[in-house]
Amino acid sequence: MTTFLPIWAGRLISVLGSKTSAFALSLWVYQQTQSITQYSIGLFLAFVPGLLLSPWAGVLVDRHRRRTILLCADAVALSASVALVAGQSTGHLAVWHIYLLVAVQSGCAAFQWPALSAAVTTMVPSAQRGRAGAMTQTALSTAQLLSPTLSTALLSVGGLTVVLLVDAASIAFGLLTLAVVRFPEPGAATGPVAADRSGWRAEIRVGRRLIRDDRRLVHLLRLATALFAVQAAAPVLLLPLILADVPPSRQSVAVAVVSTAAGLGLASGSLAMSLWRGPRRRFEWIRAATVVSAAAVIVAGLHPRPVVLCVAAFVFSFGVPVVVSCSQVLWQDAITPEAQGRVFALRRMFVQAGTIAGLLAAGPLVATTAAVFGVGTRGGSMLLLASIGTALAATALVTPTQPDPVVAATGA
Repeated sequence: MTTFLPIWAGRLISVLGSKTSAFALSLWVYQQTQSITQYSIGLFLAFVPGLLLSPWAGVLVDRHRRRTILLCADAVALSASVALVAGQSTGHLAVWHIYLLVAVQSGCAAFQWPALSAAVTTMVPSAQRGRAGAMTQTALSTAQLLSPTLSTALLSVGGLTVVLLVDAASIAFGLLTLAVVRFPEPGAATGPVAADRSGWRAEIRVGRRLIRDDRRLVHLLRLATALFAVQAAAPVLLLPLILADVPPSRQSVAVAVVSTAAGLGLASGSLAMSLWRGPRRRFEWIRAATVVSAAAVIVAGLHPRPVVLCVAAFVFSFGVPVVVSCSQVLWQDAITPEAQGRVFALRRMFVQAGTIAGLLAAGPLVATTAAVFGVGTRGGSMLLLASIGTALAATALVTPTQPDPVVAATGA
C-alpha cells in the first residue's frame, strides 16, 4: 500500500479540485445564459466524450505503460485547465470554452480511471485490493460532499478565477505524485491476448469476449449498470417528494438536507470499506448491499416523509461503495493484468451509459407515469421509486448464488 497511498492522495486532491471547479462553472454557465438547455449541454459533455472514447482508451492502456497513460492524461487535463484560467484572467472566457474543457476532462477520465484501476492490481497485494478500491471511492465521495461548500467559499473569496487556479493546482499536484512515484507494470502479454493485437477492433473484441464468457462478470456488470442508473435517476424522482408542502423559502434547505444525507452515506460507506479488508464472500455482500439499497428506494417511494427520505438517501448511498469495492476485487481477480485496460474501460462505458440513461429517462418517466395513472407528479415519483427499487432488488437476487471460482482470464 506504500506505493498506492501517495498516488491515491494525488487523485483525492485532483478530483476535489475538478469537482469544485465543475460546480462553479456549471453555476457560471447558468448565470450567464439563464438557460437550462445550455446547462444541460454541459452535463451531456461531461459523460458522452468519455463514453465514446472508452473502448479505444482501454486498448491504449493495455498497449502502453499505465503510468505513462496517467501522466499524459493528467498533462492534457492540466493544459485545458490552465487555458481556462488564462481566458478568465483576460476577460475572454466564453461558454464554449467551458464546454471544451468539460469535454476534454471527460475524455481524459476515459483513460485515467481504467489505467488507475488496472495499475492497482500490480501495485497492491490481493488482500488489500478491497481497501484500495474503497479508498478510491472515498476520494470520489469526499469530493462530492465537500466540493459545493468549497466552491462557494472560494467564489466568495476571489471569484471564479480563484476556483480555476485551485483546480489547476490540484491537477498539478496529482501529476506531481505520478511523476515521483513508480509502480510495477504488467509483463508482456502472452497467449490469445497477445495474438489478438492485430488491430484496434480485434483488441476491443478480446475485452468484450472476456466479459461475455464469464457469467459472474456479466452479472456484476448488469448489477452495476442498474445501480448507477437508479443513483442517477433518484435526485430527479426525489425532488417532487422533498419539495411537497415545503414553503418556497425553505425549499433549498430541504434539498440540501437530503443531498447531505446521501453524501454522508456515501462517505461513511467508503470509509468503512477503507478501514476493513472486505468480506471473504464478496458476491454475497454485493447482493445483500444492493438489496438493502433497493429497499431504501422502495421505502422512499412508499413513505415519502422528510425523515424517511433522509434515512433512505443515507442507506442507499452507504450501500454503493460496498458494491463498488467488492466488485472491483472480483474484476481484478478475474481478468489478467495484461487485459484489464480493455475490460475495465468497457465496464466503465456500460456503467456510464446506465448513468446517462437514468438522468435522461427520469423526468419523462415521471411525466408519463403521472399522466397515465392520473396521480400527479408527486404520485408518479412515488410509483417510479417503488418500481425501480423492486427492479433493482430483483436484478441483485437473480445473480448466481455460487459463482464460479475466480481464475484470471486471458482470452482463451
